[in-house]
Amino acid sequence: MKALLVGQLGLGGAERQIEATAAELRKFAVTVDVTAEDQPDARGYDLLHVFNAPDPELTLQRIRAGKHQGIPVALSTIYWNGYELYMQWAARGWRSAEEQAFHWNEHKQQLRPVFAGADMWLPNSYAEYGMLVADFGVSRPYRAIPNAADIGFAQLAEPVGQASRLSICPTGGTPVVPKLNHPESDVLMVGRWELRKNQLGLLEALAETDHRVLIVGGENSYDREHNQAARRLAQQRGNVQILPATTDRASLASLMKKTRVLAQPSFYETPGLAALEAAACGAAVVVAERGCTREYFGDEAHYCDPTDLASIRQAVEAARRDGPSAALKQRIGQQFTWLRAAEETKLAYEQLLAWTSLS
Repeated sequence: MKALLVGQLGLGGAERQIEATAAELRKFAVTVDVTAEDQPDARGYDLLHVFNAPDPELTLQRIRAGKHQGIPVALSTIYWNGYELYMQWAARGWRSAEEQAFHWNEHKQQLRPVFAGADMWLPNSYAEYGMLVADFGVSRPYRAIPNAADIGFAQLAEPVGQASRLSICPTGGTPVVPKLNHPESDVLMVGRWELRKNQLGLLEALAETDHRVLIVGGENSYDREHNQAARRLAQQRGNVQILPATTDRASLASLMKKTRVLAQPSFYETPGLAALEAAACGAAVVVAERGCTREYFGDEAHYCDPTDLASIRQAVEAARRDGPSAALKQRIGQQFTWLRAAEETKLAYEQLLAWTSLS
């Protein structure tokens, strides 16, 4: 079996999902190539696996390229309803509610042909599949493919207490070695600076605490108002360290090993890799009760409402009090590994090829 994987590289968790899936698929004797081309040439491949990109037009272009070449197309849908997120711009006074409702409906209309154009859906959860059907009124054959954490990711970290020479590598940039040793933190947040990730909400919720906060992530230029407000608050509050996004897996594991709580009060995740990886490293986890987080974390994480500062603060305090969940760490090691994700992906490929051979 020969598969061509196409998606956006240089996008943090999305890139990690593509690369890890490809690497593990090769262990199942699947020949895999990865590309970020707008018009992928899938001739000579059995199937094209497209990972949904932030730009619906680009994803649709890639799907149509495969279809025009007569190649079956599987789509990692990477979707959740974003209406609540869009309306947060209005709640913050940065946009009008009418403008945001218009933009969300416009975005949904752009996504409709994307999901309708694929031969098979590969959502990251059953909840995501249900959301797709509810939002777009169409369905495709599907197989839920779990997001994952690396087996052995935690072992990449330097031993706690050891002096560190942290090497932070901004995505696509030159490695940077900060002057500080590897920072410990009470609360760690990992993700691109944007309203969806909700760095501002986390900092507002913890404004009256003395917790050491560490935020790691690249910049999203589209969310200027959120990012400027969050950085101003970080400076005013103090005791907040900010590091750029890193492609150095050992550095990221070390940061997660040296925090008490990983807090991701996002408006939605599908489910996001940072919380999975932090739990694998032995951190207590706070996630928003949005998206498919319950499907992954069960009762072993602390949940919050990303629109409610008291809820975020209470979840962080409960996570600090209760500490990490050994059951969650075990659950991730058993159910949410890239090896299992690749196994499910190969089964999906086999189903897709069997269906298309009958049509």
